[in-house]
Amino acid sequence: MKLDRARGGRGFTLIELLVVIAVIALLVSLLLPALSSARAAAKQLKCTSNLRSAAQAVFTYATSNRDGVAGSPDASGKDAQAGTFNGVAVQNYDFYGPLASDMGYTGPGDGITNPTQQDRAERFNWYRTQLEPLMCPANNITATVFSGGGAPLTDGPMIAYNMSTQFTSSTRPTSQGGTGVFPGQNRGNYAPSLYRVGTAHMKVAVFEGHRYATRGQQPDVDFGINANFGGAFGGTGPWYTQSRELDRSTAPGEAFRPLFAAGIGNDARQWGFRHGFKQDAGSNVTRCFGNMTFFDGHAAVFDDGAATDPDMWFPTGTKVGDPAAFWNYARQTWPAKAQNISISNPYTIP
Repeated sequence: MKLDRARGGRGFTLIELLVVIAVIALLVSLLLPALSSARAAAKQLKCTSNLRSAAQAVFTYATSNRDGVAGSPDASGKDAQAGTFNGVAVQNYDFYGPLASDMGYTGPGDGITNPTQQDRAERFNWYRTQLEPLMCPANNITATVFSGGGAPLTDGPMIAYNMSTQFTSSTRPTSQGGTGVFPGQNRGNYAPSLYRVGTAHMKVAVFEGHRYATRGQQPDVDFGINANFGGAFGGTGPWYTQSRELDRSTAPGEAFRPLFAAGIGNDARQWGFRHGFKQDAGSNVTRCFGNMTFFDGHAAVFDDGAATDPDMWFPTGTKVGDPAAFWNYARQTWPAKAQNISISNPYTIP
């Protein structure tokens, strides 16, 4: 008796397999950009949340410290300005340490009777690797240690957020914790107190930045305990042509754009504003986007051009009269604020 051969399922032909693989590849190519966009959006939302929390902590710190501004050598940085690490502020312009304490976080240095330089370095490393409320999730930039930093510090993640020394400093000499007197940006008798900042909803409290970086130079970190001009935690802000927090000298219309377009140098903007960018037809980046939060607690996304508006970076009543201090973008966009001005005919910041 002849047995029938059991019928098995028919296998895929080579052509069918290739078609399936092609379909899978097509689906992956369609889904990856969407997944990438979703991840980027999640990082931006997390960053925005962090900055809102930081602004709230700035307010809380002020209410507990005679209206002082965290990150000021006149307030949280007094001991560091005098050369002493008190276990909280690792530097005279350090706002991370006092805000972290106000937010209920405990890190290296807290509660130590006689903290050492090694403790100071460990606390700084805690800021940039473990203190998530003050870490931008899109910050994957390494900052090298500037020579003479004064602590056993190693290269590591860049401090993600900055404060403007226009709000955290007085006009005393740099040796006394101020930034000196600049006639072209006359802040009068401003002292770092929250009530003297002025129109809170217009003034940037904490922002994304790259401290300390310029075109052609990777970010580095000055860790001197009484470092001038904001040290590792701040500077003048994006409005200034010598900004080390958001250098846009290679942006369209600025001085070094032709050299950058020719392949010379790098674009430092994306180290600071890390949440998306626009490109022209030649794939050159035209605008970079980043988060900023204001003294009233609200946060917003700005592009690097809009971030140069001087109204956001000076205390109310400041008189600005030096057009050369502003980027071409600001002079062209707001001529009454940044172009048609002089020492004798300044613009008064609202």
